[in-house]
Amino acid sequence: MAEYPENSILVVGNSQTTGFNPINQQFGAFFITFVLVKETAEIIDCAVSVTLETTARFIRGFFMGRNLVQDEVFIVSQVQSRYFASSQKAIIAAYRDAIKKYREVTALKKIVK
Repeated sequence: MAEYPENSILVVGNSQTTGFNPINQQFGAFFITFVLVKETAEIIDCAVSVTLETTARFIRGFFMGRNLVQDEVFIVSQVQSRYFASSQKAIIAAYRDAIKKYREVTALKKIVK
């Protein structure tokens, strides 16, 4: 049995971190993987490319249970006011890249119908 419902999709947002950031050293880029309910954009799971589990859990808390598109202002303000590490801008950029990809995927669905 699948871990995620059939109406879920996976979208990855990508960005870059500064050259001295451990994330960049380990992964070469920063990315956030979102599992979403396709029709509503509700975030049902996410993961981030970070080096420490505590950091991953903290970042994950910004997104879980939120709406990928409708909660953008709130999520960005949370990252800006609570996350003080060199990858702050990368988180926001990867998140916005995921929004863009979600919109592209859902627009394609409407065209195919």
